[in-house]
Formats: sequence, structure tokens, C-alpha cells
Amino acid sequence: MAGGTTAAPALPLRGRSADPEAGIRARIQESIDRHKNEVMGLNEKVLPADAIWSNPELAWHETTAHDAICGFFDSLGADYKVTRKAYGIDTSFQVEAGTGADTSGKKTRTIVFNAEYDALPNMVPIKGTDPPKYKAAHACGHNLIASASIAAFIACWETLKAAKGTGTIKLLGTPAEESGGGKLRLLAAGAYNAIAACLMVHPGPMYSDKSLAAVSVTSSLASQRIIVDFEGQASHAGLAPWKGKNALDALVISYVSISALRQQLNPSVRVCGIITQGGKAANVIPDHTSAEFSIRAKSRKDLDDLREKIARCFKSGAEGAGCIAKVNETHRAYWDLNVNRVLCDRFTKHMKGFGVNIANTLAEITDDPGAATDQGNVSHYCPAIQPIFAIESGDAVNHNPAFADAAHTPDAFARAIACSKGMAAVGYEVLTSDATAKEVADEFSKSVPQKATALARQFGREPPTQEQIDNLLASPPSPLRKLLDPVDITKEQALGALMAADVFIDGLKGLL
Repeated sequence: MAGGTTAAPALPLRGRSADPEAGIRARIQESIDRHKNEVMGLNEKVLPADAIWSNPELAWHETTAHDAICGFFDSLGADYKVTRKAYGIDTSFQVEAGTGADTSGKKTRTIVFNAEYDALPNMVPIKGTDPPKYKAAHACGHNLIASASIAAFIACWETLKAAKGTGTIKLLGTPAEESGGGKLRLLAAGAYNAIAACLMVHPGPMYSDKSLAAVSVTSSLASQRIIVDFEGQASHAGLAPWKGKNALDALVISYVSISALRQQLNPSVRVCGIITQGGKAANVIPDHTSAEFSIRAKSRKDLDDLREKIARCFKSGAEGAGCIAKVNETHRAYWDLNVNRVLCDRFTKHMKGFGVNIANTLAEITDDPGAATDQGNVSHYCPAIQPIFAIESGDAVNHNPAFADAAHTPDAFARAIACSKGMAAVGYEVLTSDATAKEVADEFSKSVPQKATALARQFGREPPTQEQIDNLLASPPSPLRKLLDPVDITKEQALGALMAADVFIDGLKGLL
């Protein structure tokens, strides 16, 4: 596995090597070797990686991670412009480095590395508690995501600076991926405007081929939260139960209906839920109960179809118990990933250049997703990737308590750092190569309209015309105003904005 501790020689980027990319890789390797102990959190500074894992924080409350990462970059000096509480979000941040326009005044490109750092609730039992209580943990390895992006960001900037290249590099803190959709709020605030490439990686368990360290082309499911409240009539459960309308019965009937529904659902679909309120006392017929469900499907259309079926289960359960179901299905959806194949190809190429055994595609990862991510929404608005790298976790998978322990081993960190090299190299290439940047942009401009057209027709509609897009750009409605702010936005980017903001279908009906 690449990512050992021996530093590569500081070779010049130009002139001496027959392979100019070898010099770039050497510079990236040197930078990462110099900073990786800092990123791991093993010296005296206030550093992010160990602070994040040791202080797991839930969505929108990641203050330790936010402060530690911002403090780290403050300590690195004036090259890094640190913005705390970026885009009006208390636990988001942005760190920026770059040279701005080149000497001729030519517009330069901007890339962004995403750093996630929120944890999962109720993962690890607290010692000495009876009945047992549980605390949060990094059971999805977001501490490794942050580490990889931090290291890639620094290495990309130091390599660009040494080469006297131009461009802007951003590290964006993206809170609340597990619950809340932090990237959706960042999108709405304009954080991803005019981005040439958005890069991040994600850990997962070992593949069937254990020699593989990572897979570049990944996919995810579209996902959405549904909240349901059942309203009934309270009554004494012993004296006059017949006078009550049992809201817990309504919930249980709905839950059982959904369980029965699963046998008719496509194997790619996921439905899971919890009871968030089941009543207040055993001797009182519950007059109010509530539940939260997470639904996932391969496409946005399949997700909508699934949501309708689940809503019917709620309504029928309520009717059977004589209650009322209030279904809140307005939460913005996570869209399935639309990864940029050119960026994936470049990541594979550069990882192999660093000696890492990586596959561009692998059926179990590329074609058979189970997870969902708000990076899916970002990938419809700008060229983006999210390769998966494998860590040794035994039988544990993401969202399992044992995966949190696996995400804190030196080997897992080394595997994340190996990916940071590939990300840094991809970012550097997008910034410095007009040809590569054009390939990436062309691939995005091709994939988004294709997806928009297919999706619109699945819903029995036609995608918007150029005239309708022009009207939208001339006076964008408030949900899209920040996303459509760039004056030179294209039709393809406008379609991507509609999907990224999860208003594509509504846009076809009314916004256009």
C-alpha cells in the first residue's frame, strides 16, 4: 500500500525529468510527507485528525472539528486565508490559497476539496451505565475524509506555488452529511459557484479483491427523509380504552405495512425507520406518535415512486386506527452521484503513478450502491468525484461501531493519505492544464443534459428549452438565486443547478 513514511526527493518540476509528472508527484509526495504527522495530530500543535476522532460531534454541532482545522491553518501562515463559520453556517469553514489571475489577466480556475467531519449518534456504549447509554462515534470514517482533503489541499497548493502556477484552491468544511445535508445549504449559499473540480474520497470496508486499495468510479443512491406524525385521541387505557384512538396502533400498522411492502420492492431500494415518539405512559392511549424514515433508490424518479408508496402505508395505518397521519415529505433529497468520468480516469492514473493498486471501476462498488451522500447534489452542479478507499475493518461496514475503531488505526490513516496524493495530483492537473480542464468541463456538459432529459421523460415531461433556461437565468426564483448568480452560466449548469437544489421536477412544472 502506498503512503509510507519515506520522503520522496524534492525534484524540480521542470527541466530535469524525462517525465514531468514524476517531478509533480515527487513534489506532492514531499509536501505530504512533511505535513502528514501534523495532519494525524501527533505533535504539539492543535491539529485536526485526532481531535476529530476523539471528539465525535453530530450534525451542525462540529465545533471542535471546525475550530481545530481552522486553528491548524492559522498556524501555517499567511498563504492560507481562513474563513470561520463560512456561508452563514456555524460549523462550516473555508480555507483558500491561490495566486488569482495570471500576469496576462487571464481568468484562472478554482478547485475545491471537501472535508467532512460529522459523526453518527448512539454508536458506542458508555462504560458504567446501566441501563447502557451510548455516545457518538466516527463509524463512517469522516475523520479520514477530513484528513485526506486537508493533506491534498496543502500538497496541491505547495506544488502549484513551487511551479509558479496560477489558480485558486479551496478547502471547504462540509458539516452535517449524515443528517441534514450540509452541502445542500452550501450549494444554496453559492459555495460551489464557478468550481472546475470538486474532489473528496470516502472510506469503506475491504473489497472482494483485497489487493485493491481504492475504486475511482463510484455511485450512490438517491435518498430522502420522511417524518410522520399520527394524531389520535387520548383515553385511560384501563377505564375507557374504547374512547381512545390509538396513535401508536396507527404507527405500528404503518410500520408492519412497510415491512410487508418490502417483498414487492426492487432489491436496490432501501427503507429503514425508527419510532421517535411512541406515547407517554403505558396506562394512557397514545394520542400522538411520530416516526422518521429514510428511503433510498437508484434514481430520483424511483425515489419519488417509493415515497408515494410509503406515504400510502402511513395513511392506511392511520385510517385503520381511526387516526390522522401528517406526513412531512418536504425534506430536500440527496441525489445519486453523477461522477465525472474524466476526473475518475485522472485519479486512477495518478494513484497508479504513486504506486497504489487501484481500479477505475469495480462492479460491487460502481454498479451496486447502498449508501447515499449530499455529494450527489454537488456532482450535478459542478464536476465532482468521490472515490472509495478500503480500510481493514474485519466484518464491520460503515455505520457499525467497529468501523469507528477501524477508522482510527495507523493503517487507515495511511490509506487515506495515499488517496490525498492522487487528489492533489488531479487538482494540480485541472488547474494547470487547459486541455484537461476542457475535457472535464465537456464531460460535465454532456452528462448533465443527458441525465436531465432521461429524468424529465421518466416523469412524463420534456426538459426545458433554451428559451426557458434564458428566462430562468434572467430572473431566478429565490431557491436558485445563488446557484444561478454566475453571469456566464451555461444551459448545462442551469440544469445541474435545478437538480442540485432538488427542485428539478418542480422547476419543470412551475419555475420555468
